[in-house]
Amino acid sequence: MPDRRRVALVTGGAKRVGRAIVERLGAMGFAVAFTYLTSDRDAEALRSQLAERGIDTLPIKADLAEPENAVEQIDKAFGSWSSDLDVLVNNASLWLPGRLAETTPDILRKAYAVHVESPLLLCKTFANRLRRDGGGHVVNMVDLLAERPWPQYLAYCASKAALANLTLGLSRELAPQVTVNGIAPGVVQWPEDFPADEREKYLKRVPLQREGTPADVANLVEFLVGKGSYITGQIIRLDGGRSVT
Repeated sequence: MPDRRRVALVTGGAKRVGRAIVERLGAMGFAVAFTYLTSDRDAEALRSQLAERGIDTLPIKADLAEPENAVEQIDKAFGSWSSDLDVLVNNASLWLPGRLAETTPDILRKAYAVHVESPLLLCKTFANRLRRDGGGHVVNMVDLLAERPWPQYLAYCASKAALANLTLGLSRELAPQVTVNGIAPGVVQWPEDFPADEREKYLKRVPLQREGTPADVANLVEFLVGKGSYITGQIIRLDGGRSVT
């Protein structure tokens, strides 16, 4: 009998870091479902590009700021495509600026909905599928700012810190069949509107003296779902050494 296909699900997978992860998992032999919200053209371009390489993908449009509805949509779409799940990457992110004076309950709720509620509900929904063959993997995209918060991004940083804590709890809850780890990048791709002087200021504090790349993240995801199968409950800093300065 032929080996069953390996399947991954990546949230926020149509562009930037998420796209690099989807492409890498596809190159590793996974069929990859991925979510997106407004990036319809990017999602279709990615699906078409990978199809040309013989890689199965399933784009799923879902708003993770409405977690219960989104997870229901994802489960329904995914269930019609595959009954198996080997890898879940909770990558979707909402970069919300706001110092204390500008932070509203709505901003806080949206940040927690995307960064905490959605990963939790997806793990709950897909837990049995991840456990099925005793070798599933969950990777949560945290952030270096979870432990080094910027006051101008209060809600974002706090919600990423909550995701880091959730990662540790899930690593115990889903053991021994499933590994759960977090990746805490520094800068691996600048926001398009990030000021040049702030970029320069940041990089002066990075021992490796450069920003990272989406490929650096994809490399680490590849390791964690492959050769790193004895690693769980870890938040791995991917920051060029910024966390030690």
